[in-house]
Amino acid sequence: MRPFPAVVVTLVVLATAFPAASETTLDYSAGYGHSSNIFEDPQVLSGPFWEGRLGLRGSLELGDGKLSYGIRQFERRIIDYRFADTHLTGGTLGYSFPIGKNLLVELEGAAIRNDSGDLFLKLPSNIIGYRTIDYSTQAAAKVTAEGLGGKTAFSAKYDERRRGIAEFTTDLIRPTKLDPDVALATFGASHYRTVGGGELCLCVEYNRSIIPGDEQNSFVRFPATTLRGSIAYARQFDNGLTLVGEAGLIAMMSDNLGDTSRYTEPYLRAEAKWETSGGFEIGSGFRQDIAIDDIDDAVAELTRTISASIAQRFNPWIKASLGYEVSRATYYYYLYDRKTETVTAKLLLGPEEKPQLEIEYAHSLQRETDPTQDYSANTIVARIGGSF
Repeated sequence: MRPFPAVVVTLVVLATAFPAASETTLDYSAGYGHSSNIFEDPQVLSGPFWEGRLGLRGSLELGDGKLSYGIRQFERRIIDYRFADTHLTGGTLGYSFPIGKNLLVELEGAAIRNDSGDLFLKLPSNIIGYRTIDYSTQAAAKVTAEGLGGKTAFSAKYDERRRGIAEFTTDLIRPTKLDPDVALATFGASHYRTVGGGELCLCVEYNRSIIPGDEQNSFVRFPATTLRGSIAYARQFDNGLTLVGEAGLIAMMSDNLGDTSRYTEPYLRAEAKWETSGGFEIGSGFRQDIAIDDIDDAVAELTRTISASIAQRFNPWIKASLGYEVSRATYYYYLYDRKTETVTAKLLLGPEEKPQLEIEYAHSLQRETDPTQDYSANTIVARIGGSF
C-alpha cells in the first residue's frame, strides 16, 4: 500500500501546478449499517458495520492530449467479526491523444489491492473465518477513427485477478489458496453511424478466459472463449425518453464440456429511461449474455437480468428511489441454476454538490438448485458523502 500515498501526493502536485488546465475532484463518504446476513451466506450471521470511502479523480491537459487519473480507498469494518474487515486501494491512469484530425487513441491502466476476509465455517461454539490479499490489474487501449459514414472503434483489454493465500482464524487449518487466478482478454470492433435521429452500431467482440495450467484441475476451473456479433440502436427523444436496443448471437466454446464443446445463444439488451422536468424518473432493462470471467461455474454461465427503477426528486433537498432486479444464471459445467432477487430503496437528503445524507435499505433473496445454499439478507445503511 505504500506506493499509493505517493501517487496521491504526485497527482495533487500536478493539479496544483497547472490549475488552469486541470480538473480535480475529491469524493468522500462515511456510513454505518446493519445486516441480517452480513456475509450473504446460508450460514447466517448478523451484525453492524462501518464503511468509508475516499477518492481523488481528475484530469490534466497535456498539449493535444489529456491525462486522467483516479485513486480511491475503501474501508469496511465488521464490528463483531474483525477477520472480515476490508481495506481496498485502487488507482487508474489514462491518456488520450489525437493523431491527425480523424483518429483518437485512448490508453488506460488500473490496479486494485483488496485485503479482505470472509466466513469459512459457522460452528455451534466457534466461527472460523479467513483473510486474503488479492490483486487485480487491467490494461486497455482503444482507437477510434472517423470515416465510412461514421466512426469505427477498435479496442483491446486485458484484466487479471490474482488470488492470495487464505489465512484462517484457527491454526487447525493451514494457509491455502481457495480460488484460482483468472485473466480475461477482450478484443472488439464497433462501427457507429447516425440513423433516423439515433445511433446505429455494428458490434463484434471476442473474449477469452485464461487460467494457469497447474490450477485448472486443482480448482476445477477451465478456460473458455466467446464470440459475439450484434446490432445496437440508441435514440434520445425530446420528451426525455431514451431507448437502447441490441440483438445478436453469442457463441461459447470450451474443450472441457464433454461432447458438446460449443453453445450458441441469443444476445439481447434492452433499456428504456424516461425523465421529466418535474424530477420524475422511471427505467427498465433486460440483458441476456454469457459470462466467462467472474463466475461460480467451472467454465461459463448464461445470465439473464431484468431490472426496473423509479425515482422522484420532490425538491432540491429530497430525492427517493426504488429499484428491483432479478438475475438468473445457468451453469454449463455443473448443470446448476441460481436466481437472485434484489429490492433497493433509497432516500437522499441534501442539495446537489453539497454533503448529502443517504439512507438505503436492500433486501436480497437467492435461490439455487441445491436448497441448502439458499439465503436472504436485509441491510440498512446510512451514509454521509459528497464531492468538492
